[in-house]
Amino acid sequence: MPDVYTPDWYESVKEAINASVATLKDVPSDSFTIAVEIVGDGVSPYVADGKVLRFLISLEGGQCAWYREIEEDDPSVKLDYRFTGPASAFDAIAAAQADPIDAALAGTIKVRGDMRFLMRQAQMVQVLLEAYSKGVETTWPSGQPPYDGKGAS
Repeated sequence: MPDVYTPDWYESVKEAINASVATLKDVPSDSFTIAVEIVGDGVSPYVADGKVLRFLISLEGGQCAWYREIEEDDPSVKLDYRFTGPASAFDAIAAAQADPIDAALAGTIKVRGDMRFLMRQAQMVQVLLEAYSKGVETTWPSGQPPYDGKGAS
């Protein structure tokens, strides 16, 4: 079981995505890149208050080509989607204690990109979200959410 937000964890999420996508009949042939920004909110012990943990996910023909952490935005990378939100919300999603769709609909997680494409690819999006939230047995070395009932919901 990898620790949350480590290279081993990213690789495990990538493998979970690809294993799930392999079961789908109709996956998009397009390639797209997603940026995720997890903003330290003073609640999560995994991202310091005011700091931002960033990672990129590249999907090519439905398969996850790579899933990696980056230090800062790279303007040379063309992004198709960006998800931004408080660390405690992302932690709760990764621990399968919060629904990512509800977090986005409530505005806790901000989504930028072509929403029409996401809606047309609902099955693929569900696979991605489940890989993040349920696809990997995660170790939480500094404690697992919820954090004393605090944080984003």
